[in-house]
Amino acid sequence: MSAHLERDAAGALVVGFDGTTASDDLRRAVAAGLGAVILSTRNVSDAEQVQALTAALRSERPDLVVSIDHEGGEFSHLAPANPWPLASPRILGDLDDVDLTRASARDAAATLASLGIDLMLAPSVDVNSNPANPIISTRSFGTTADVVSRHGVAFVEGVHEAGIAACPKHFPGHGDVTVDSHLDLPRVDRSIAEVTDVELAPFKATIAAGADVIMSAHIVFSAYDDQPATLSHRILTGLLREELGFTGVITTDALEMQAITKTQSIEDATVASVRAGADLAMVALAAADPRTLAKSLVDAVGAGTLDAERLADAAGRVRALAEKLRTRPRQPGLDGAPVREVATRVVASQTLPALGSQPYVVDLTQGLHPAWNPYFSGLPEVFSRIAPGSDGVVLRGEHRVLDGANSESEGAIERAAAAAAGRPLVIAVQDAVRTPWMREALAKLLQGRGENTVVLCTGIPEDRELVPEGIAVGTTSGRNVIVLEAMARALTRDGS
Repeated sequence: MSAHLERDAAGALVVGFDGTTASDDLRRAVAAGLGAVILSTRNVSDAEQVQALTAALRSERPDLVVSIDHEGGEFSHLAPANPWPLASPRILGDLDDVDLTRASARDAAATLASLGIDLMLAPSVDVNSNPANPIISTRSFGTTADVVSRHGVAFVEGVHEAGIAACPKHFPGHGDVTVDSHLDLPRVDRSIAEVTDVELAPFKATIAAGADVIMSAHIVFSAYDDQPATLSHRILTGLLREELGFTGVITTDALEMQAITKTQSIEDATVASVRAGADLAMVALAAADPRTLAKSLVDAVGAGTLDAERLADAAGRVRALAEKLRTRPRQPGLDGAPVREVATRVVASQTLPALGSQPYVVDLTQGLHPAWNPYFSGLPEVFSRIAPGSDGVVLRGEHRVLDGANSESEGAIERAAAAAAGRPLVIAVQDAVRTPWMREALAKLLQGRGENTVVLCTGIPEDRELVPEGIAVGTTSGRNVIVLEAMARALTRDGS
């Protein structure tokens, strides 16, 4: 077992870790050649701490790649360290101003750069063509390849202007699924022609714009292979490398997701993904020992199931990216002007009633993502900051509020309707078109309501179609806190 082979194995890994400081084991892994780390909520307490953490890691090896998921919207791994959260991609696509998208990406990426982060695992260039999609939603710029392509390119350009790397995802496309790959293995049965016209178009565009990294999807595309894209040589090497001509780094999505681990171990998936053409095998949130993962790659070379040249190529691409990033000039963190502009435009583009300062707010929303920090607990909190006389209730996805077997949850809607009696009412929904309990709850809350009622669509704007005629409706196309605060100001103004 050569030291060179061991270093190549380490260099083909990107791992997450516990804690807000660098442990001795992690430091040793970085010194031994670990390709990259991925930061998450568990690594962030404030900006100064993140800066100290990334500096400590780079003191072990300056060419370590430090990455983070940072797409925009309600959640962020950087919530405690970033006062100006990135707008959701969907609202940027809806506003359809590529200059504003570019500025938004540049502002967000400059903030990452100031924290010592140099790989932004964004944008999602999935075309959200299926409203029933349970995982992409407002993470996508829109429902057509044209919109997603144009804004994906602008986003990549903005990230580059800030001096760090962008990562379009999830290749070949996560937009036309009804299964969350965190929980099971999705399947897309479109023809190659259909995939080319829809899913691949934004990736072609962002590759042409100089995308540094592309992330794979844990999805079976049956027209190409019966293996998920992350483990498919036909897709990663044949399609992405050879047909689309991508020469940068290919990273997997997190291999601990159940789309992968329902059928194999993380170690086996690490080997299979690198063999298929990935340059970075990612373990983001599961317990990841870089030495164990690297050993699985080394052992595979010894067993003849992984070519040493493929492993060396993977690690070499990661090192080349790190070297390129060290030479890019970086902008300092900016002041949030783009997201404030987004908020202003969102409100100005809609005719909204004046409800006064004491509305009751019922927030019907999806369940919390376990890995990310929200910027707020729910819409009642946002409204009460703007209008202290307001109050309300948050009902998240786990309530299944109108399930006949759950009378307590049904009672929550009854109590909310009673609390709103005689008061202006704001009902927020998030992706209700794919959420039966939410549609039923909305219908029940609207019974007997007319004026002084607003339905606020905080997920995909297709939810507007569910609102009966005569009920005022607003859209935010995502749950960015700056946008929601602007909407709360508009709705709680005095109309007299």
